[in-house]
Amino acid sequence: MVRFASLLKLAVFLTGTISVHPAAGKIWAQFCDDAACTENCGVSIDVNDPGCLRGEGGRQSLKFHGSDFLGTYLVHSPDNSCGCQQDCTEISRNAPPCIDISGRAASKSYRFQLTTCKELEGGPGVGNNCSPTNTVDSSR
Repeated sequence: MVRFASLLKLAVFLTGTISVHPAAGKIWAQFCDDAACTENCGVSIDVNDPGCLRGEGGRQSLKFHGSDFLGTYLVHSPDNSCGCQQDCTEISRNAPPCIDISGRAASKSYRFQLTTCKELEGGPGVGNNCSPTNTVDSSR
């Protein structure tokens, strides 16, 4: 009986000190090489993580899975460090599990955010804030 009481106390102590987060409400995305989310889909990424996603340039689609999705925005950047925003894809809560991004601006990095990123949608976003590419005119 003493052993059971000790185990019960230990379980109560651990339950109070270890924070366990349920998986419900998590939405994951995978970048894929084709527009139909069937070819070479990468690792699953938590869309609630606002960090910069490098190395996904040239991808054609996003495949979603999870539960309780509330929507998000995918910010497209032309450099490898999410240094500016050249395009934005709104992904609504009723979006299909595969989003075609092949028609968007060519991007080398991405990030997810919960607030709108397009000026036209009336949000606090900045639209395209990337500097125009400097070109050298060799004819002069």
